[in-house]
Amino acid sequence: MLEDYRKARKAGIKQIQRDVAAGRYPYPPALDDILKGQGSQGEIPIGLTEIDTALIAGTKTRGRQNMFSSDFMPLPEASSEFAGKWSSLIDSQREEGLRDPIIVYEFMQRFYVQEGNKRVSVMRYLNMPTILASITRVVPMPSDSKAFRVYQEFTRFYAVAPVYGILFDEEGSYVRLAAALGETLDRAWPDEKVKSLSTAFYTFSSAWRRKGGTYLDMAVGEAFLIYLKVYGLGEAAGKSEREVDDMVERMWSEFVVSSKPDAIDYLENPTPSKPKLLPELKTIYKGAVLAKPFRVGFIYEGNPVLDGWEALHDQGRRTLEARLGATVKTAAYPDCKADDEFDWAVDEALDAGCDLIVTIHPTQMTQALRAAVAHPDVDVINCSVSLSHSAVRTFYGRMYEAKFLLGALAASMAENHKVGYVAETPVFSTVSEINAFAIGAAMIDPKVTVYLKWFSAKDYDWKRELHEEGVRIVSGRDYPVPAKPDEPWGLYRVEDDGTATHLAEPVWQWGRYYELIVQSIRNDAWNRESSVRPDKALNYWWGMRTGVLDVKLSGSLPRGQRVLNEVIRQSVLSGRINPFAGELVSQSGVIQQEGDGRLSSEEIVRMRWLNENVVGRLPEQRELSEDGLEKVEVAGVIPLDPSALVQSGTAQ
Repeated sequence: MLEDYRKARKAGIKQIQRDVAAGRYPYPPALDDILKGQGSQGEIPIGLTEIDTALIAGTKTRGRQNMFSSDFMPLPEASSEFAGKWSSLIDSQREEGLRDPIIVYEFMQRFYVQEGNKRVSVMRYLNMPTILASITRVVPMPSDSKAFRVYQEFTRFYAVAPVYGILFDEEGSYVRLAAALGETLDRAWPDEKVKSLSTAFYTFSSAWRRKGGTYLDMAVGEAFLIYLKVYGLGEAAGKSEREVDDMVERMWSEFVVSSKPDAIDYLENPTPSKPKLLPELKTIYKGAVLAKPFRVGFIYEGNPVLDGWEALHDQGRRTLEARLGATVKTAAYPDCKADDEFDWAVDEALDAGCDLIVTIHPTQMTQALRAAVAHPDVDVINCSVSLSHSAVRTFYGRMYEAKFLLGALAASMAENHKVGYVAETPVFSTVSEINAFAIGAAMIDPKVTVYLKWFSAKDYDWKRELHEEGVRIVSGRDYPVPAKPDEPWGLYRVEDDGTATHLAEPVWQWGRYYELIVQSIRNDAWNRESSVRPDKALNYWWGMRTGVLDVKLSGSLPRGQRVLNEVIRQSVLSGRINPFAGELVSQSGVIQQEGDGRLSSEEIVRMRWLNENVVGRLPEQRELSEDGLEKVEVAGVIPLDPSALVQSGTAQ
């Protein structure tokens, strides 16, 4: 219809005006012009396939450039022959569809039209997501640019899963996409999986654009990965356009948060309550609370009977009930590692009327996120740090404060200036704990050396290595492991006969933590925190001052060590001392100078450097146990090869 043409032309003229005002070239760029400056290695015929119309960037030659605006809306007068042909094409599309493929050249994942410009214009005007095209790839000249390296990875991806349009800005992303689907870039994917991927992506990308995703600082491929993490390929590929729109809408805050470079807000202290209610209202409020207890469901990967970390949290659950009495009811769901077991626990918790669901491992984050998106009326938290999700709040403690005290205590008892530190896994916050321990030790003994070992490293005997170095004072696991009752934990001394004497331990007060979280939900601080921090992932990162962490000393410690610990403890509580303020020197050089303030929360949490008095290093991927790899994949501070995770069976 000619009326459609007039509307399209009007839109094209407006686009020309916007481009000119912004100093942009107002017509579709010509690939021939681009290649004059860059060159190419040759051409490869790809064949017929559906392509995303949003990826059509320009024309192959300059021939008819000025017939279209930069977004392919037509420009000639409505009385022209061009307008007549355009109008006939739109009528044909509406009656029977445009069947003939356009001819395009692909360069760096963008398409340039050789034949079929008016068809592209019509499809763009009608907001059609894809168009059939015959593709010839123009191979770019090699370069050191990141864009070229990402494109090289794309060509590997396309060779095993021929789907256009899944765009990424960072290296390794296509490997991560493959790993998320249980595949690699080294062998062809099953045809059915490629078809499902194509279907899921095109329905998602259309919904993403309709919602306004192109205005986020985020590649569509990154958003698609988050989407797949929640819904999975099977569910995503089987949904209608309307259902996908709803799914994208429910996840929108996740995309917004993930698109921001400063997505995480670390809340280092509980949010103060509002002023107390008047006595009469307070009585009414109390009666309402007692009439309907606040219910909390704790979902565990394993079993508190066997796992020390889960035992600590389960003790916290019982303490929460004891402290808040009849106003709180809790339920524990152990042994829910598999997705179907976790989903069953969520259903059980919802049937029981739970207001809050607690997960205690970073490796549960994907499951927790899926539950939070599916059930937005229930609050979901995950015990981890620095994982940027909007729907799930995270919580952890500034354990480095306690480790700072333990480091000072260890150095005061090491007669040969040697102490050992055995860390669990190289995940967020772990390195800051190692360094705080080492800095605390150096504060007492400038000659002290901290020998670093890893529980999660496989095939090596760290006990023997520490013994050969003459290390007698060791910081081991932070808590006892029920399945290993004879393993020493906390800070201990290795005696001449090989036995261990317990000296001190860091203390997690999870009952106190959970009480503060429940109170924040009840007094509306929870909602106020999100309202003043829109589009942020909220991470509770509380320290010793809030009572959620402390250090406990053995009764056998000499009075001098007790006094030393209390002096440093009070200095930490008052803020007079912080291990990450002032001069900091790593194994490779100065981090900051004397007089500088404390490192930011992000810098502390994601720390990857080791203090100058530490002997040791972060383990590499190949050195980690399967359990260690699983944790590092979610929240690690060391680089990983996702394809290797698929081969080892740990990819999520």
